[in-house]
Amino acid sequence: MFTCKACISRCIRTIFADVLIESNVPALSQQSIAASHRVRNAPSQRRGYHVARQFFGNEPKQGSLQPEYGWQHRARRHQTILAPSDNERAFSPPPALQLGRRAGARQTFDFKKQKELDRELEYLRDPLRLAENTVSLLRRDDHEKALDIVRRASKSMPCTVSWNHLIDYNMAKGKVNNAEKIYNEMKKRAQKPDAQTYTIILRGLSWYPEYPDSLNKAVKIYHSMFAENCAVKPNVIHTNAALHVCALAKDLDNLWGVAARMPTKGARAPNNVTYTTILNALRTIASHNDPSEGNDQQGFQRRQGAVMQGRRIWEDIIPRWRAGGMWIDEQLVCAMGRLLLLGETEQDNKDVLSLAEQVMAIPLQTSDRSEPRTISHEDGNSKNPHHRPTLRQPPPELSQTTSLATVFRSDSPSTQNASTARPGRHTLSLLLSACINLRAINPAQSYWGLLTSPTGPYNIDPDSENYHQYLRVLRVSRASRLAAELVQEMHSGDLKDAKMLQPKTFKIAMSTCIRDKNNPNAMTHAQNILRVMGKTLEYPDVKTVSTYVMLASVAATKDYRVALSALQTLEPAMRLLRNKMTLGVAEVGEQEKQDIGELANSVVSAYDRVSGRAGDRLSAEEKKWMLRMKGWMHGVVERRRRRFEKINQPVVVRERGSEWKADEEGGPGEGGSV
Repeated sequence: MFTCKACISRCIRTIFADVLIESNVPALSQQSIAASHRVRNAPSQRRGYHVARQFFGNEPKQGSLQPEYGWQHRARRHQTILAPSDNERAFSPPPALQLGRRAGARQTFDFKKQKELDRELEYLRDPLRLAENTVSLLRRDDHEKALDIVRRASKSMPCTVSWNHLIDYNMAKGKVNNAEKIYNEMKKRAQKPDAQTYTIILRGLSWYPEYPDSLNKAVKIYHSMFAENCAVKPNVIHTNAALHVCALAKDLDNLWGVAARMPTKGARAPNNVTYTTILNALRTIASHNDPSEGNDQQGFQRRQGAVMQGRRIWEDIIPRWRAGGMWIDEQLVCAMGRLLLLGETEQDNKDVLSLAEQVMAIPLQTSDRSEPRTISHEDGNSKNPHHRPTLRQPPPELSQTTSLATVFRSDSPSTQNASTARPGRHTLSLLLSACINLRAINPAQSYWGLLTSPTGPYNIDPDSENYHQYLRVLRVSRASRLAAELVQEMHSGDLKDAKMLQPKTFKIAMSTCIRDKNNPNAMTHAQNILRVMGKTLEYPDVKTVSTYVMLASVAATKDYRVALSALQTLEPAMRLLRNKMTLGVAEVGEQEKQDIGELANSVVSAYDRVSGRAGDRLSAEEKKWMLRMKGWMHGVVERRRRRFEKINQPVVVRERGSEWKADEEGGPGEGGSV
């Protein structure tokens, strides 16, 4: 019955006849009634009319080169007969009730393209083959074709895996809105999401924490999985993904809300990834500086609160680990250790070493297990960057709760069923940081030798950050010889190819030598470090060279020969820095230019100090060399000064003839005075 617009129009006129009569609409004329009877013979009633209109668009206009079909010719022949009268227009249904295609609109339906997709779908009847084809298309970034094929395949078979690939592709490209639309379309096409679908969505939202409402959407999707009509129930992977989103958003309320729905036992119980995410979230939020806090004591209390929460969490982890209910990896141990380092108390730093002994079976290199001693606040007021960090008193809650104070002790019941975690580079860096805070230099060197020994049980291959951390240990202990040997070791072999030597490497090593200035061999070790820097870096580091010049000035007061040899070793580095600033061979910032100018002044002062200390004992060649080097340095300083004055010189704009007026008045100023 409802095969065309004419049928629908007659039906609507029949239904709303009473309404039209009451609204005083003119009655139908005989001409309009006759026209309604002739509609049955119209071309729109014939078979195939609507199919042709759908694929070939509107009828061609007069004069068009498009070939005519039989139905088009007959339709134009009856066009005059079938033209509606005024009464028929009056009885036409309102726009809201007119069904069908909008007038003047053209179909975007590509019949040829759909036939090609159908032909390709004949060979993709298996969901696995369809998923492989979807992945292949997405790798070529042909997203539209992959989506069209999956849409047409959804009519005849389940293809949830293919929909998952489409969602994952959009998430990886950063198109979160498109991924959400595809997820909703997937459900509308009767394709039920599986566990992997929710994992992809939650994981994708954690990739883009800056996306608006990412936290709200993730929490909403996670809690909706607990509904009775949801076929997929959340597992620990979904929970970890939701916790990751909350951690990146720094929202502890939602984080504890998600974690509270996890059971203590079973497949959905928390695992090592769950605890790692929670501990990292506590550390990140606690270390964030809040401008609203009035003093540092409030920040210290906030950090101590996070440490106490971490201790309570670890108190729940250890029994499950000993019972074999979960396993502990290096990431979890380092997350707990970094949270303890945030505590700023001696007990917290000692517990880091005890933690490594408890779950990694690393022997404790310190025998001091006594209670934390009191550190006065005056010890932390020094402005020296190498000064010992201020260690504070532990909170009263820790001293009152014995279980939390001893939760990291390894002298607890036997752990025969517990598998220990294997330490790595992160563990080595964590232990060295704790030793630096405790000023435990000998234990730090023992940990380094134990963990990095090729013949030892751990055989850790240190990375760049491990070497830098160990250099900081040597700086605290004023071991300039070991620092120079370590830099040479990093420069030799495979470490040179790995580009582990950075400007900060030489800064730390050279600062070790300046701290060991009372050692008569410190200048020799500094020269070795400077030579390695010349072989490694394209241009010397200005801060490192400044420290070297400072050490040479100190050595000049003891032995001018040592200082003179140090300045002679410095000549190639100063040539490179002078060329870098004056010849424009490399891009130099204003701050670096200022640092090079200050360095040149320091070098000139060092030459003057050596000359004053040596007196007439310098040979003629040495004096000539020093004068030449001082001339270079003076040139650098003078060029820098002139450039600075030229930049800061105020611009004076004079009117034409102003100098003549000044002469007539007796001078440029008042009263003719200059």
